[in-house]
Amino acid sequence: MQNSFQTRSESENRGPLIVIINGTVTGVAAAVVALRLVSRAAIVKRLGLDDWTMAAATVTAILNVVIAGLGKHDGTVPSTNLVPAAKLRYVTHIVYTLITGLIKASICLLYLRLFPNLRGLTRGTIAFITAMTTAIILATIFQCSPVDAVYNPHKYHHYLCFASIPFWYATAALSLVTDLWILILPVRTILGLQVGKKKRLMVVGLLSLGSFACIASIVRMVYIVKLYQSTDPSWSTFGVSVSSGIEVAVSIIAASLPGTKPVIDLIFPRLFSTTANKSHTPSQGLYANRMSHTAHRSHRQHDEISLVHLTTKEGDPGESDSTTTVSHA
Repeated sequence: MQNSFQTRSESENRGPLIVIINGTVTGVAAAVVALRLVSRAAIVKRLGLDDWTMAAATVTAILNVVIAGLGKHDGTVPSTNLVPAAKLRYVTHIVYTLITGLIKASICLLYLRLFPNLRGLTRGTIAFITAMTTAIILATIFQCSPVDAVYNPHKYHHYLCFASIPFWYATAALSLVTDLWILILPVRTILGLQVGKKKRLMVVGLLSLGSFACIASIVRMVYIVKLYQSTDPSWSTFGVSVSSGIEVAVSIIAASLPGTKPVIDLIFPRLFSTTANKSHTPSQGLYANRMSHTAHRSHRQHDEISLVHLTTKEGDPGESDSTTTVSHA
């Protein structure tokens, strides 16, 4: 019976499944980001700092899929592989923190272009995220003295590490709080828009994606608790790895979908069309076309995320003082 259990344990390996799941969702996210970059570079003719930041986050997410395998029982991992496996978990923590920090920063940089009335709060949020991400990465790197004792403790007779379990609980909770803050930051402005049903559904859909990313973050916190209570950490990394991959991918997709609108408009010109568009008047809402001085439109002026007119419910659409005009940063 014991030999049968040992054979079954040795054959169990969830590493490939981790790579398949995370590789799939990250591949979809990378495709959306690629579409966003094509839209911005080829049609809008302008790449913003938020685009570059999201591209960096996507590249880092792909790297994380490559290095974050694991998925075997600790007892079946050869002793020569224990240190490399621990080092892998160590690097994964650092890379994950960098990815989520870049995604949050990219979304906030997008807000700077979209919502000038939120610039103060948005800049404060960017400063906080930058400080938080830097602090977590540095704390992760130097959590032990000597540094490599975190993944190779048997190398030293004496070493010092801070309590890592409360630290990871705290950082996961802090990451979730910032996710929720970024999600709700523009809600009041968006709900005040006078837009058609189709565009309102689009906005609700994007916010729902952001909410799903927050749910994935909560699930990740649950798996982190289970991981640090587990006597088989290599095997128990499955839940944390998959929920982290889904959280990152959904966040990237939700933040990048608005940027794909120019190329989608070219392929499906009637998808986002409205009566206002057909009458050649400027559309009011989240995705208005940018008008040239000669009143002629071109692909170059078609910026999917210019909020040319944000008309609130409280104001009259025809009154200039009830309309927020947004220029490009």
